[in-house]
Amino acid sequence: MDDIFGDQSDGAAPPAKAGAPSSSQGEVAAGDLSMDDIFGDQGGDTKGAAPPAVKDSAPAPQKKSRFRDQIDFRVRLLSSVYYAVARADPRRFDRNENRVEAYVTYKPNEHIELVGGLEGVFMGVAQAQELNDLATRQMLTPFHFESDAAYLGIYDLLPGLDLKLGRQIVVWGTADKFNPTNNLNPDDLEDRPLFTEPIANQMAVLEYRHPKLGDKLFLQGVYIPLFYPALLPPSAAAALKSPFAPVPYATLEDRDKLRYLQDVWLRDNDRFVPAVYGNLDVPSTVGANAQFAFKIGSSLGPVDFSASYYYGRHDIPFPVEVVSSQLAPFDEEPVDGHWVQSDVRLIYPRMQVVGLDFAATLPFLDDLGLWGEAGLFIPEPNDLRIELPIPVDVTPSPVDELANPVNEVTGPAIRSTPFVKATVGLDYTIGKHVYVQAQYLRGFIDEFGVDHINNYLVGGTDIVFFGRHLIFRLFGVVDFPTNNDPGEGASGVIAPAILGTLPWGSVTLEVGSFAFVYRSFDLGDGDTRLPHNKFGQEATGTSIVYFKAIGAF
Repeated sequence: MDDIFGDQSDGAAPPAKAGAPSSSQGEVAAGDLSMDDIFGDQGGDTKGAAPPAVKDSAPAPQKKSRFRDQIDFRVRLLSSVYYAVARADPRRFDRNENRVEAYVTYKPNEHIELVGGLEGVFMGVAQAQELNDLATRQMLTPFHFESDAAYLGIYDLLPGLDLKLGRQIVVWGTADKFNPTNNLNPDDLEDRPLFTEPIANQMAVLEYRHPKLGDKLFLQGVYIPLFYPALLPPSAAAALKSPFAPVPYATLEDRDKLRYLQDVWLRDNDRFVPAVYGNLDVPSTVGANAQFAFKIGSSLGPVDFSASYYYGRHDIPFPVEVVSSQLAPFDEEPVDGHWVQSDVRLIYPRMQVVGLDFAATLPFLDDLGLWGEAGLFIPEPNDLRIELPIPVDVTPSPVDELANPVNEVTGPAIRSTPFVKATVGLDYTIGKHVYVQAQYLRGFIDEFGVDHINNYLVGGTDIVFFGRHLIFRLFGVVDFPTNNDPGEGASGVIAPAILGTLPWGSVTLEVGSFAFVYRSFDLGDGDTRLPHNKFGQEATGTSIVYFKAIGAF
């Protein structure tokens, strides 16, 4: 899936399929696919370089630079443009990003390693809205910096004991991209074709491998002092503030009440459509809000496996309260187009996760790859209370045929019942030209709570030509119809792409699409709305076509 979405570590070696933590210097086994196989050697072609001139006399001995042997420096350049072709009015350029990524590793000896990475990100869409913005460079040329690594490593602090301190990414789990046991780093969901990419966080990581047993026994402990939330796409933030967004009540009865309010009552009483504001309850920096986790793993023949535990929080905000207030009398002019305001309070729910995972390559099945992982989530329960601006009958056809107006709707949103999120998958390479992969998902990245966990099928294939310099790729996700409330239907994602490496090396070009497939919900009288399912809802954003150019040395 890194081949489909991009490497999570932006240039670092991809994590091994095994349950053990991957080393910083990964090796590719014979017959396995590597990024160099797919994109070509990005180190540049030196065959044409002229050899140094040779004098008749013997050259003076040159001093070898120890510093040069101890430092590794890499640069990656990326330029991309996205064009929204569906669910956008009008169709438009949706994103233009240019990145300059630099990574450096300094290892003066076998015990010390310093790793740093800095990424300058320049967005091509100007943010200027008023005259004063034209005097601010940040508004005309928006840019920011990111870092996936800024840590120091101390190896063999004691025999077999390693310590890493600082900003880093630690990936747990054996599944491809969809890892229910991987909760240490917040998710970067802002770039749709690269969703599930992790964000580095400040942490302390302690690892132990028995000097003689090696991967037969490894232990890992992680301490994260500060909580960091997920990065959401603009479409998700906008949808969370929409009065017509799906409401995450645990019971169908409560969801039906809100569906009546949204689909019928508010559309007939448009003066009560509120201006919605989201307010986050971000965990404070007290020690009680720190996260910690530990993991133990081993291997048996071709199978690697591990068990883990995590204590922390879900990194995507969850609504727990909506308070309504009146902005202006209904017989007077509205305030910014609204008579009513709703303030939504969102929290990051606490959770514990007990995880198991395994991965294996089966030689008796022609090196078929097989993996699976599951997380048992133990959540903190929360109710959702929605205050209405006036008493409303949310059950318009009661059995007793009496009106039952209420001032609020309150019901469970996250129950205390533990729930399981899991991924099982396999991959196989057919000859030298075809790679196929399939995964079953129980619970998507953003789903939380026993009543909100659904089932998905993920599949992808690569067809490779010209020594892996040309790749035709197809990836898709299917949201089962049984996941959704009656009438909402199924939905999916389809993402075709073509990747090619130039004959001169170092540069890869990619053109592709990321499209949502769904059926609109019929409200009657020719009126429709977006469905309340995974990929049809407003939060998923627009369908796009995109172009990327990537260079590295």
